[in-house]
Amino acid sequence: MKAAGYISSNRTHELEREVELKIQKERIMEFCAKNSLELVKIYEEPSDSRDDYKPALLKLLNEASDKTFEKVVIFKYDYLGKDSLVKNWVIDELKKSGITVKSLIEENTGIQISNDKDTEDKIKSKTESIKQKVRDIPSLPEVVTKVMELVQNPNSSAAQLSRIISHDPGLTSRVLRLVNSAYYGFPKQISSIQHAVMILGFTTMRGLVLSSSIFKIFTPKSGDQRLLDYRKFWKHSLISAICAKNINSYLRLMQDEDIFSSAILHDIGKIILDQYDHENYTKAYSKVLNQIFFDQVLNAEKEFCSVDHQETGFMIADGWNLPESISEVIRYHHNPLEAENNKVLTSVVYIANILSYCLIDALEIKDEMFDSAVMDYLGVSIDDIYEMLIIVNDEVENMGDLESFFK
Repeated sequence: MKAAGYISSNRTHELEREVELKIQKERIMEFCAKNSLELVKIYEEPSDSRDDYKPALLKLLNEASDKTFEKVVIFKYDYLGKDSLVKNWVIDELKKSGITVKSLIEENTGIQISNDKDTEDKIKSKTESIKQKVRDIPSLPEVVTKVMELVQNPNSSAAQLSRIISHDPGLTSRVLRLVNSAYYGFPKQISSIQHAVMILGFTTMRGLVLSSSIFKIFTPKSGDQRLLDYRKFWKHSLISAICAKNINSYLRLMQDEDIFSSAILHDIGKIILDQYDHENYTKAYSKVLNQIFFDQVLNAEKEFCSVDHQETGFMIADGWNLPESISEVIRYHHNPLEAENNKVLTSVVYIANILSYCLIDALEIKDEMFDSAVMDYLGVSIDDIYEMLIIVNDEVENMGDLESFFK
């Protein structure tokens, strides 16, 4: 079956518009590839289109009669028009030519995204519901708890840590796979967990054991269709951790033992919302197509889920008794200067988070991406950011099979 795509954006900000259209296009291409659809064309609305005049959509309707495609794939129905009458008219016109419309978000036409802020009582009820679900989340595996205790004990040895990890065959396999990956580039295969621990270091090991175990706990069941791309999510988390370590080194800050762990876990709240409030989180996630627009992300999450991923992640970190530094980064990584005791660490992760998105989505670095107050606090300029990006990019290019750590 042949299909056409249709993408549109009402955003006036050039960067936001560019990113939104890019993501819509990628999602449509992925959907067609997975469903054996031949994508013959993508109709893209120009920047001067209006709600009452959509030239690309009109062109699609005019060319529908040529019957060169049988399906139109869009990201969501609202892009056809804000008014339900307009949306239904477009769909009916396409039906006349035997063409169906598939939205990647809604299941049925005319669905209006609900607003969970109708009343204050409803918000409070929803918040309590999320908190209750958080309380029901499983405890960390015993091996992780023991690793945490050993790393925090200055008298612990690599031999003790390796013995604990060796009790978990799956964890052992992932650690060895990581240390033998292209990222570390050792000439000989390392088969000893103790040797691996000595190479990676105690704190890096804690971050990897934590994130790997959490990934295993919350990996969706096979066949689950989720808007949140878990593979890309963990890749972003890993790159954020690598960026944070490099930024810390570039700025010659005091060595922070929790920088890798806090950076790799900063977005854990997104996983929790996706798994425990999936329907509402899907609506929030679909409203902001690129997670680099942090204010929009947090507002959308509060609108549909009543709590954002920062607060949700903090509830989890606190419940798991993670170190305060990690918990604060999770809670304030989008507004780091609000952190009480770990402003520097949280600010470093804030910048690392942005750099990771830029690297993954090939976005151009711009001043407006960064909070000037955070930049001033760390004493960095946009020129410093460019230099950091070059350094980190060289490391990321060596990542190669690092993603296999989470398989």
